[in-house]
Amino acid sequence: MNSAAWLAKAESLLKERGVPESRASAEFLLAEVLRVGRAQAVLQGTRELTEKQAYNFWDWVKERARRVPLAYIVGNQPFLGLKIKVTKDSLIPRPETEELVLECERLVKALKITAPRILEIGTGTGCVAVALAQLLPQATVFATDVSDKALRLAQDNAVAHHVHNRIRFVREDLFSDRQDLRGWADLLVSNPPYIPTKDLDALKPEVLCEPRLALDGGRDGLDAIRAIVAAAPKMLKGGGFLALEIERRQGPAVSKLLLAAVFQDVAIKKDVSGFDRIAVGWKMID
Repeated sequence: MNSAAWLAKAESLLKERGVPESRASAEFLLAEVLRVGRAQAVLQGTRELTEKQAYNFWDWVKERARRVPLAYIVGNQPFLGLKIKVTKDSLIPRPETEELVLECERLVKALKITAPRILEIGTGTGCVAVALAQLLPQATVFATDVSDKALRLAQDNAVAHHVHNRIRFVREDLFSDRQDLRGWADLLVSNPPYIPTKDLDALKPEVLCEPRLALDGGRDGLDAIRAIVAAAPKMLKGGGFLALEIERRQGPAVSKLLLAAVFQDVAIKKDVSGFDRIAVGWKMID
């Protein structure tokens, strides 16, 4: 059977199972199997798939029909031009988190911090740590997570992108009181779990495939954010800043938390869709 016929068969199954953008999913998976671009995969409609290619393609299509995210199926996700390895042990990198990284880069450069020390809480795939290390070649990054599997994944990504010598990955809970981190960081960055528990069951099936620990922010979605805001002043240098990804309705509440923790120049930045997405605050100079 040629690739056009496989595409039609795949699209039919995915539509039947209610998979959004079923044609695009089928084209993406075919391109991955053939190791060509998506447009090229479509244009090569008369190409016959080998037995192995056909088996792999249909196996992936059946996974997608069960609403498994594409990134988990193929094992990677683009992030700021980087190919980030992903597994079901980690949150899938998203465009909103790309904006968090770019805002951190902008602020570090605007403040003329020449050799920034960056602390990331909850590194997951390591996409934030790796991207910041790439964008800021003089940076030193200390990245933590509670999951050993996530830390191994993050280390793999750091090695793949040749920044492992500037990132230290450590298994820690969100806010262990490490003496060596007191007053250490110019920047503390985190994409914490921020979805209210009551909203989890209403999420898309694809999102529910991701680790609940990385999604569930407690009753109001602010449990992890509260703890980070409370701990951040101990870890930041005077004049250092905290940058958090937040849920689009949390801007006012997070602003209050930052101000109550005596952060200055608190700002809520909007994402490209116009929603509150990034919270930033500066620690007063000691």
